[in-house]
This record gives sequence, structure tokens and C-alpha cells, in this order.
Amino acid sequence: MKWMGGLVVVAVVMGWVATATIPAAPVSIDSASLKFLPPETEGIAFVDVAALRSTALIQDVLTTTTLDFQKGMANFVYATGVNPQEDVDRVTVGKLGAHEILMVVQGRIDKFKAEQYFRDKAQDQETYLGQTIYRDGDGGFVFFDGLVLMGGQIDAVKKGLDQMSLPGSAPLRSDLTAAIQTIEAGNQIWAVGDFSISDFPPALREHTPIVDMLKSLQRGTYQMRIDNDIHARATGTFSDENSARNIGDLARGALAVAKMQVAQKQPDLVHLLDGIQVSNSGPTLTVRVDESGDLLKTLQKTGLNRGN
Repeated sequence: MKWMGGLVVVAVVMGWVATATIPAAPVSIDSASLKFLPPETEGIAFVDVAALRSTALIQDVLTTTTLDFQKGMANFVYATGVNPQEDVDRVTVGKLGAHEILMVVQGRIDKFKAEQYFRDKAQDQETYLGQTIYRDGDGGFVFFDGLVLMGGQIDAVKKGLDQMSLPGSAPLRSDLTAAIQTIEAGNQIWAVGDFSISDFPPALREHTPIVDMLKSLQRGTYQMRIDNDIHARATGTFSDENSARNIGDLARGALAVAKMQVAQKQPDLVHLLDGIQVSNSGPTLTVRVDESGDLLKTLQKTGLNRGN
């Protein structure tokens, strides 16, 4: 699906920025997304795009950033009137298995216009449980008013429709539910679940010492909240304490080297790197990020000026 990611490209752009004080209460999955996630879901990622749009830092980013959509996505935006930068409100991504992804995109999505666009393209389609699946390569889309169900594989889409057809939603795995409870409310971006080296892009799976160490990664969590500054926390649980410690040592060493290299020429980058802290506790590695929004904007402007 060459342009499926375009619907959430704004979330990717926003993903590098987040806040200050995070209230101590767990998040919850909205019912619209939960009804599509089958019990075998291994991991969940969520982006509250609507909440991000209202933050001061993101508004600054959007006024200085132009999103360049791929041709297929640009055609879809034009034909349906869907503007991902304005009309997408929430994105939920479920990892159902190895390389099997199911995505629920909510927002101001007109089912009639979206389906008309695919019919005009003579896109392959099939009916499943009363819903029309529009094929795009190996994956597909199902449109509802205000929601798109999409997957990189047709089987993932069908699993989502199977789940929706049940009279009562089957519960998620207990360990996944417990991990969600560790995510604090107010985070616009979060992710939990089982992860392995096979989930990384192919270019990052090449045989290197760090990849070998990451093979022992079992599961993790990530949470980020955006306001005027950045506050984010990621944890990774490894199969043994040594792996977590070795990865931590490698990360701390890389940060130290980076600071030495930029200390004279780009002192602002040193302050940026100072906002990254890496710690270990048994088999768990934790990375905390606290960054000033003003500093990020300064670096962005500096980068833009150098590029001109």
C-alpha cells in the first residue's frame, strides 16, 4: 500500500515533539478503535492527532512545515476532500502478528466520497461480512462514516471486521492491558506491546553488534505528551540484564561522543543532548527525554537558514 502512511503522515511529523508535567492516571483506548482489535493483538500504538493540533509547539511546526504527499495520496486527498493535516483526529495501530498491521483512522472522512474514488479507479474489491473491502496491492481499506479501517494485508482487515461483528468485544491480552495501564493520561502519543528485531525496517536488521544485542528485546512502552516543551519516556524489557546494560552503555557512550563533537560548533545541540537520559534497572532500559520547545524551534530555524 504505497500511500497508506500518508493518512497519518502528520502524526509522524508530530512524533518528534512532546511536554512538561504529566498527570498520574492511566490512558484508555477509545471504544471505536477497541471494537476492531482482535484478542491476538500483540502491540498497540496510538496518536491523538486532534489533541496535538491544539498544542502551541505543534501549531508552530505546522506553520513552518509543508507536508509533501505521494502522488497517490495527493489524488485521494483531492478526490475525497480529506486533508490528513486537518481532518484526521485519532490513529490507532494494532500489531496482530509478524508483519501484520491493522490501522484505525478516525476523523472527518466521508464514506461516500472515499468509496466513489476507489470505484472510479476500478479498484479490486470484495464483500466480507456485509462490508466492502477495497484492495490496494496486498492490503485494503474499509470505509465507514468518520472512520477508515486499513491493513497492509487483507487478512488483517478481515480480522478487524471479524472482531467488529462479535456481539461483545473479546478482551485484549491481560499483559497488554496491564502495559496500557502504565501509560499516563495526557500523553497524545503512546505505544505498548511485544516487539522484536523482526519489527524493525529491513535496513535496521542487518548484522551489526547493536542489532545482535537488540535481538533480546521482548516488549516495551512509549509515551509522549506535547505542549510547549517535550517530555517523553520509553522503556524496553530485554530477556536478560546484560543485554539491557550493554545497550544502555552503548547509548550513553554515543551521547557522550556526540556532545564532544558538537560542543564547539553547535553548543545548542549540547543542550538538546543533555535532555536525553538513559538508565538501567535489571532487564529494563529506560530513556527519558525532556526538551525545551524554544530550543527546538531555535534549532529548526538554524537548520532552515543553513539550508538556504
